[in-house]
Amino acid sequence: MLDKVLERSVHFTLIIMMLSLPFSSGIIGNTEAQSTVVCCDDAHVVELFLIGGSTGELTPFSQLLADEDSNAVIANSITSQETVGVWSLGRVWPGAIPESTWDFVMNYRVSDAGGAQINATASVKIGSQVFSDSTNIESSVLSEGEGQIQFSIPVSEMSVSASSEIELELSARSVIFSVPGGDAELEFLWGSESVSSSITAEIPLMELSIDEPQIEGGDIYLSAVIDSQFGLDALAYSESIEMFVDGLKVDGDPIETKRGDSIVVTWTWLDAKTGTNSISVSVKLNLQSNGPLIEGSTQFTVQVTDTGGGTGTFYPNEEPLRTSGVGSPLSITQLIDLSSDDGNLKMAKTTILEIDGEMAFWMRWGMDHIGDNELSQTSVLYGWDPGSVGEEERESRDIENVEKEQFEREVEKRYRTYMSDVNGMQLLSSKLIGDTGDFETISVSVDLLGETRVVNHPVELTFSTLQQINSDEQIELLRSFTMTQTAPLWQDYSISVEAKSSVLTSFGVSEMLETDYLDYSHTRYPWGEVIKIEATSVTLEEDFTIIVKPSDSLIYGPMSLTIITTLVVLFGLVSSLSMTKNKHRRFLLLELTLLPVVVLIYIFSFPPEYVLGASVGSSSIWFLTALVSPKRLKVTEQDKPAPQQVNVPTVNCPSCETMIPVLSDVRPLRVACDGCGKTIKIVG
Repeated sequence: MLDKVLERSVHFTLIIMMLSLPFSSGIIGNTEAQSTVVCCDDAHVVELFLIGGSTGELTPFSQLLADEDSNAVIANSITSQETVGVWSLGRVWPGAIPESTWDFVMNYRVSDAGGAQINATASVKIGSQVFSDSTNIESSVLSEGEGQIQFSIPVSEMSVSASSEIELELSARSVIFSVPGGDAELEFLWGSESVSSSITAEIPLMELSIDEPQIEGGDIYLSAVIDSQFGLDALAYSESIEMFVDGLKVDGDPIETKRGDSIVVTWTWLDAKTGTNSISVSVKLNLQSNGPLIEGSTQFTVQVTDTGGGTGTFYPNEEPLRTSGVGSPLSITQLIDLSSDDGNLKMAKTTILEIDGEMAFWMRWGMDHIGDNELSQTSVLYGWDPGSVGEEERESRDIENVEKEQFEREVEKRYRTYMSDVNGMQLLSSKLIGDTGDFETISVSVDLLGETRVVNHPVELTFSTLQQINSDEQIELLRSFTMTQTAPLWQDYSISVEAKSSVLTSFGVSEMLETDYLDYSHTRYPWGEVIKIEATSVTLEEDFTIIVKPSDSLIYGPMSLTIITTLVVLFGLVSSLSMTKNKHRRFLLLELTLLPVVVLIYIFSFPPEYVLGASVGSSSIWFLTALVSPKRLKVTEQDKPAPQQVNVPTVNCPSCETMIPVLSDVRPLRVACDGCGKTIKIVG
């Protein structure tokens, strides 16, 4: 009896397994893929830059160099050993270090002296072993001004473990200045792009692996796994990482995730043919602009039975990384309306963030994982209320309306964390949209821009807020809102701001501080004021502050100020023109050029005191000019000079005895009589 039960159980289990096989081929990434290590047993030559202070770090990434130099100063001659600085790499990747020479270059500056002679030593400590080199007769003499001290440190072949540390130390045993002045000093410089002191080392750097391809329809997902002591920096600050299939580069934006301490970069290869494909897959990681190039390859055989059904983008089970080091495009549009309601100043603000690249994919993935209990506790998405989102919508690779709406509700409550947390967008929400405590209302909306799938496609995130502000109190309309980023989430950003006031409210005195990079204008019209801010390709380090002093005072309102200014100007014009009705106006007409000056002061939003002062001043000048303008002289008939008397010959008309003047010597001459109208002929 028991045997029959067992036999039936086995048959039932086999049937279930057979039925499940057709469905299992569509499940991607539920099991950890097998990886093939393709690199690197060999050490690579790498330039390690000195950063930080005198107790600093060594890094292969020039992006971490600061804008300002770090320095150590020797101000007086010394005759005993003095440490200039110590810089360490921390733990190294395990492997073998070959016998080689490490070149160390330190920048220096000698000032207020003809030169200096130095006896210095550079030492490299690897684990428990120490290697060093000292200045010789040729390299010990340092000329005035700036230069470089060079050391060639011989390093023996050895093995290092994960717990090994590389430490560089520079010390000076003696410094003697020649022809020193009162402020003679030797300054060692490092840590910036202009003085990038460095040491060239040959060490193992990392391990590269390639996962076995995953297949979804006609999409082949190829993953490169980076294991190194640099963590995410190996991806974020490397020059490039590329995947090749049969020598051809795989196009498209890869998806980056973390697997424990490893960084996984996954490309989607779309050129597979139906059937069996034997492919050579290689990966190339260029750590620095001048090398080293870390690369490896392996062979795979993939079986493609269906060339359809894929999305063209890998969908990871783990939360995707927000950057590969390049950064995502960001465009910000902000519309601000200032108005008065029941005697209270209100500011309505609409902030639209258009996000593309890896950040857009991360946001889409997060919308499809609302309520996912398997998220890491460090994730900014951890603990979000799923609301009405069910298992059938979650992780469906498509963003349903219920997910989008729940995302909007959660961001409305959690926007400060979502935006400003180090694991979020790394944008200072308080500087960009304001503080929750100031808002009367806030709403959030998401526009997927016509694409609901979890793929690389832009997303628009819109914040609409309303807040009450105090009249005549200075506030920050906008301030630089980017954080110091551990890895560049954003390439740069463009920004467009348009702030408008109503006819009875004003932004008052406004000013842009700390930068000239942004295009800024503040204009006033009878129907309201307009502030515009425009800029493209703004760097994350750009600092700026826009301050305003909003007011609903009568004198500040654009319409009331227009009426008052117009009345003052019209009074001045009418009164001055009336007073000069019988006076010369040439001086007054010349001074009418003050009228466009008043208009320009008004339009360019000078304070009302300036506008009123200009209008009152112009009217006063016109009035005074009219008052002192000279009168025009009146000429009467009596004042006219008498006509000059001229003797003209005359003849009498034979018919009416009217005297007719003869004005010509031409003969015969015919003239008409003014009395009777007859024509008389004169022949003599």
